Amino acid sequence: MERVSLRRSPWEALESFKDRLDGVAQRCEGMLLLLNQVLFFMLCDRWFCPDDRLTGLYSLLFYNILCYLCHYAANVFSLRDYTPYVHVSDQSKIRHLAMSVTKMVLDLTKGVTFVITGVFMLLVFGLEQGLEHFSPSWPYLVLTGAYFVLTERACQERLPPLLGWLQLASLESLEPLWVPVLCRMASSLATLLLVVAVSFWGGQDTRGGAWGLCLLASYFNVYLGLKSMDRHLKVLLQERARLGRFRFATRQELKGLDDVCPVCLQRMTLARVTPCRHMFHGDCLRRSIKDRTTCPMCKQELWC
Repeated sequence: MERVSLRRSPWEALESFKDRLDGVAQRCEGMLLLLNQVLFFMLCDRWFCPDDRLTGLYSLLFYNILCYLCHYAANVFSLRDYTPYVHVSDQSKIRHLAMSVTKMVLDLTKGVTFVITGVFMLLVFGLEQGLEHFSPSWPYLVLTGAYFVLTERACQERLPPLLGWLQLASLESLEPLWVPVLCRMASSLATLLLVVAVSFWGGQDTRGGAWGLCLLASYFNVYLGLKSMDRHLKVLLQERARLGRFRFATRQELKGLDDVCPVCLQRMTLARVTPCRHMFHGDCLRRSIKDRTTCPMCKQELWC
């Protein structure tokens, strides 16, 4: 009887370790995001200002503070009710009062943090106190700022309305699905170009120490970034395939109809046509057939 060998080859062991590392990275998205930003900013330090290694840390701190201030200000201005009361139920007044006090304490803490953070920014960046090692160039600020916007979750939440403001009919109101794909594609491509530049044209004094940094950035920023983009891309393609079963309405059909979408009651400049010859916005039709397979207008089966 032959003895079965349970020993794995080095390649299989490396593949298993990589799969485990990928799983840990997917579960720790917050830590992975911070690591991606730190690695990218360190690459920018290597390329733009190799003598000032603290520039990336100062810049990342500045962007996070600015993002927090903008996010808090946006939440404050978007509130419709500034009263500290929380309406939960009419039976338990004690619980209602306790939750109201908790909300007041949280809002007060956020307000104090907002003021302290604003004063800190004025002292450090406005009055130039303690910035002897912080003198970035404009290309450095533009590149790192763009990368921060593309990767920070709070900034990504503001991008779909901005993309929708462009009124690109070809997107068919799928901006929330397009933004993660475009952001991860752009950030991964920017990191890849910077890795190549630092590896081969970073200078003799920094090339040796930059190889480890480039390898880490290639794995965490480029490889895992493209892998995350692939997951979001599959969702986007799935939704587009759902709409792809219905043809676009021609200009003659839209002109002859001269009507609004039956779902959202908005005028249609681009529409999808069902087999029963009803026209809808692509996003309206996609949302309608997500839970049912009938036409929103006549309830005829669409065979979706």
